[in-house]
This record gives sequence, C-alpha cells and structure tokens, in this order.
Amino acid sequence: MRYIPIIFLFFLLISPVLGLAQQGTYTISGTVSKPEIKTLYFTQTSFFDANAKGNVQKIEVVNGKFSINGMIDEPVPAFLSLSEDYKKIGSRPKEFILDKGTISVEITSDLADALVKGSKAQDDLFQYNVENAPYSAKVNAINEEAQRLSIGGIAADSIGRLFRIPFRDAGRELANFQKKFVQKNSSAFVSLLLIPNIAGATNNYIEADNLFSGLSGEIQSGATAKAIREYINSQKKTSVGAMAPDFALADTSGKKLALSKLKGKYVLLDFWAAWCAPCRQENPNVVQAFKTYKNNGFTVFGVSLDKEKKSWLKAIQDDKLQWQHVSDLKFWGSEAAALYGITSIPRNFLLDPNGMIIGRDLRGEELLDKLEELFPSKKIN
Repeated sequence: MRYIPIIFLFFLLISPVLGLAQQGTYTISGTVSKPEIKTLYFTQTSFFDANAKGNVQKIEVVNGKFSINGMIDEPVPAFLSLSEDYKKIGSRPKEFILDKGTISVEITSDLADALVKGSKAQDDLFQYNVENAPYSAKVNAINEEAQRLSIGGIAADSIGRLFRIPFRDAGRELANFQKKFVQKNSSAFVSLLLIPNIAGATNNYIEADNLFSGLSGEIQSGATAKAIREYINSQKKTSVGAMAPDFALADTSGKKLALSKLKGKYVLLDFWAAWCAPCRQENPNVVQAFKTYKNNGFTVFGVSLDKEKKSWLKAIQDDKLQWQHVSDLKFWGSEAAALYGITSIPRNFLLDPNGMIIGRDLRGEELLDKLEELFPSKKIN
C-alpha cells in the first residue's frame, strides 16, 4: 500500500544545488510564561538534508523574554527546543519556517504548542495546514479503520486489498488540492515545497514543471528552488505525459527489437533481472496482468539488466514470462537503463498505444488497478 503524505514534511531528499539569493535579516522576539524555562536552544537546519545537525545556538531567557537575530538567504527549517539536540527522544520542539523580518514567539505552556507569528513562510504553511485538514482527516480515518481491523486479527493482505482503492482515491484528492493551492499561492514558500510532493504522488513532472513556472520570481530565485527545478528536469524525460524514449536491443534470439514496434498497444516497459529478488517476487503480478489483459491490447516489454544470457533465459522460463524480452547483457551499464535513468530495479513504465507514458512504478495491486481503469470490462474480482 503506497504511503500517502498527509502532513507537510520539512525535509526533501533531493540533491543540493548552490544558488545565490539576497541575504536578509531576521529578528525573533519571544516571551515565556513558564518560569522554569531558563534556557532554549535554537537550531537552523536544511531543506536539503534531513540528517543535517544544523547550527545550534544556546539562548538565555531573561525575565521571561528572549531574542534571536541573524541573517538568512531564504526560508529555512528552524527549531526551538529545551535540549541541544532537538531530535532527542521525548523532546517536543517547536518547529517552524524561519523567514526574513520580525518574528514573535509566545510560549505559554508546552513548547511544541508555542505561537509563532510574523514569518510569512510559517503563516503560509499554517494556512496550508488549515485547508489541508479535511484531506488529512479522511486519510486518518482510513488509517484508523485499517489499524482497527489489524488489531482484530485481519490479515495484512486482506486489509491491503480492502483499502487500496480508498487510499488511491484519497491520494488523488490530496494531489488535486495541493495543485490548486500552489496555483492560488504563487508567492508562498510552502507552494515551492509542495511541488516535489505532487510530482512524487502523480509521477507527472511535466505538470510539476508548469506549477514551478507559475511561482513568483522571488520564490524561484533561491537555492531550494534551483535544487527542486534540477530534480524536476532530471525526471521530465520519463514523466507521465512524456513520450517514451525509443531504443532497440537484442531479443532472446539475438535479433534487434525496438520499443516503438509495439506502438498500437498498451505496453508495460519492465526493467528487471534474473538476479534481482524483488523483481522475481513481482513477476507473478506482471504475469497475472499479462494473462488478464493480453487480448485487450496490452503487452509487456521486458528489459533485463542481466550480464549472463543463460541465467536470463532460465528466469524467463522459470517465471513463465510469456512476452517479448530484450537485453544488451551489460548489467548496470545497460543503454536502455541509462536512457530511462534507472538506478534500481524493479522499475516500470506504462505506455499508451501512442507511446506516451501514462504510469510509472506500478506494482502489485497498483498495476492491476490501473489496468482495470483502462479495461473495465475485464475487472478482476
């Protein structure tokens, strides 16, 4: 069951790109109503690296007040905590987006519930969370029901089958809401951070690029934006909505076979290998999909990252993979794998009869669900 993001996450696992942005100052003015709080720790981290320790400052609270000043190039994740390590087990820090300008922090009870005002980026995030609440509630309700059934002894496979459609639909609703939020809030930093989430949920990096282009010039100018743009650009060639790059490799008899020869059918372009255990575990699902829909204009085009022909052919026979297969037997040096940016397997791409990519990384029930949408008359019970 695919995880559906329901709460905004600060950290994006994308490669950093250096960028130049205009520096600005920030001032945090805080009040503390709890006399036992004498010391706070202020940590700035990074949107690029979830494991970054960050820059930590020890802040003294004097007469119930504290102040923090500094300079930043663009909004960054920040934490106020009671210990130097805000990730410490049991710690409940106050997390927010640090932005330029004057920010107020009011701590009246638990630190995690402190009120932060004045950071535009944080205010925009708050507004996003308010509007996102109904979608979060829907996913939480599905999670809670699934957990209740699990506690009641229902098998995980049964729960997965029961909830995969509700999870899928909830994910689509969430992605549609996020798209509209980004379009309506082009100068919000949170809109920038949502774009990789949307792209990851939909696998449509062309659409993500269009969303990015609609952001304000200021939002697009920072290092985070440049990293996100590079990430999107790296994925567009094999995005949903893109035409699948063509290639030709030798089939099992040594004859060259081009992907484009299969135009006119729905094609699952499947990257796998005989030595890949997860691939072999997934093969029965692909076999089921092929058997169910092969007479409806669906086929599979297997691309192996093997280096030994004997083991490749044996795996095809053992797993009963009765579709066309190709390989240049170059292992990770496969030309087709490089063309599609393959760094791990199994990976797959679903193409429509014109050769356009309409799905990526569809495995197990997700693949069958997608094919069921395309061929409803062959619905699987």
